[in-house]
Order: sequence, then C-alpha cells, then structure tokens
Amino acid sequence: MIKDTHIPPFMEEGLNAFKQFKFSGVDTENLMSTYQKNLELMNAAQQITVETAQSVAELHNQFMKNAIAQWNDQIKYCYSKAPLEEKTTYHAEATKAAVDHVIEHTRALNSIIAQSNAKLNETLQKRFKEGLDDSINMTKKSKEKR
Repeated sequence: MIKDTHIPPFMEEGLNAFKQFKFSGVDTENLMSTYQKNLELMNAAQQITVETAQSVAELHNQFMKNAIAQWNDQIKYCYSKAPLEEKTTYHAEATKAAVDHVIEHTRALNSIIAQSNAKLNETLQKRFKEGLDDSINMTKKSKEKR
C-alpha cells in the first residue's frame, strides 16, 4: 500500500480539530487513524488505476502505430506493379498477420487489466481485514473500560 498521503490542507485542519473532541465511549484517535488508513487506501487505488490507464494507453498507442504502418504497406503493395496473384497472396498474409496482431493486443490488454484488478483486490482485501481487526480491537477496549 502507498504510504504517501495526499490529504488536502482543509481536511488536515478538520482532522486536527476533530482530534481535540472527546466523546464518551469513542476512541477518537483510533477513529482518526482508521480514517487516515482509508484515505491511504483510496490513494493507493487511484494510483493503481492511473498506472493501469497509462499502460493501456501506451500499449494501444503502439498498436495503432503498427496497424497504420501495416495498412500503409498494404496500400503501397496494392499499387505496385506486382502480378495480381502476388498481390492477392500478400493481402491474405497481411490480413492474417493483422488478425494475429489484434488477438495479441487483446491478450496483452486483458493481462494488464487482470493484473490491475488483482492488485486492487489484494489492496482492498488487506485494508478490509485491517478494518475488521481494528473494529474488534475497539470493541474489546470498549468492553474493558466498562
């Protein structure tokens, strides 16, 4: 999980002001710690999402460059003085290569997205388990105080 937190100044001021309040039966410091951890989780999830979007954009950009280059080659060859049979064979091979390239691109996209989803899921599950542990500890502390 990312430790770098980006809490806006107005929220930091609000958190500090809230820490000073004391409520009977409520551990405000623990509550604020939980809130801080949830903000860190949101930051981590956003970072994972941004990195995934950048990876997908880079991959798609390269795919489009290659597709346009292949298309240009096909057009040039189509207008060449090669015999019709060679043009037809070349076109069929180029089409097969283009389809293979699309399949490879789709697999790469799916892999990036699956890795991102796994990382997000792991991060969320870890925080959820920590939250449950925190909840159990707060309940135990509240029983002990009574």
